[in-house]
Amino acid sequence: MNSIILINKPVDCRSSKCVAVAKKKLGGSVKVGHAGTLDSTASGLLVLLTGSATRLCEYVMSLPKVYRTVIQFGAETSTYDYSGDIVSEKGCSSFDGSIFPDVLYGFSGYRLQRPPAVSAVKVDGMPAYKLARSGLDIDMKERAVYFRRINILSPYNPDDGTISLEVHCGRGTYIRTLAHDLGIIAGTGAYVKSLVRVSTGLFTLDDASSPDDDIIPLPLSRLAENFTRIYVSGRDAKSFTNGMSILLRQSVSVSRGVTVNGSLCVEGDSFLGFGSYAGYDYVKPDVIVPKDISC
Repeated sequence: MNSIILINKPVDCRSSKCVAVAKKKLGGSVKVGHAGTLDSTASGLLVLLTGSATRLCEYVMSLPKVYRTVIQFGAETSTYDYSGDIVSEKGCSSFDGSIFPDVLYGFSGYRLQRPPAVSAVKVDGMPAYKLARSGLDIDMKERAVYFRRINILSPYNPDDGTISLEVHCGRGTYIRTLAHDLGIIAGTGAYVKSLVRVSTGLFTLDDASSPDDDIIPLPLSRLAENFTRIYVSGRDAKSFTNGMSILLRQSVSVSRGVTVNGSLCVEGDSFLGFGSYAGYDYVKPDVIVPKDISC
């Protein structure tokens, strides 16, 4: 079975546990992987891929995401969210939250962000959180992330020191770091009080099921809807699945969407995989998903 499974991950549940539960329900022999982890302290949409579709994790992880978060001002924590130890407490009774519309607008576009030390980012081949929890001082490197926009859902509340945001962002963005950075700008410190991932590409939380519910596999055509894709004939489809480059004929139709590192989604009478341009009007296979076991 090559398919997509959308899970509504609860708080205090690890992404790896959701994978294990799905694998058990599918019989144990089916390969299952997640396309982008979600902190155990966060809830929301977790995209799982099964069978040969696990080869497509990188493509799903590159899709834009939307989060909703409540940020608490007045203190900093070791993890940049509510689960960590308080390392600084300054209060925010005199803070003027009217700065946020302009500040958040300034976050639009690409910017450098330093991931939290307690995160799944690899440092010398090891997850940073394992090194941090062993007491090591970790130098987390800055990296470029992308914010499409940040909407204010509820304005800053001076009574409890919180603001509610909807963050539209790209791959690898840490909302915990966003909260930490906003706390530095405010001069009060800040951390994530709650976090929900509401969408990945066209996949939304409304379509997701609880880990305790029955598994509902979705066809890979639902994944293809997110990407720029081309439709090829039977002969070209066979050539593509045999690992051969195909010529983009004038009769080939194209639907526009996300393009990941120049790759196009290729479909025949079913999902075939991803390819990239190889010279003038040719597309070579990058990832092929066997048709005979496709959902």
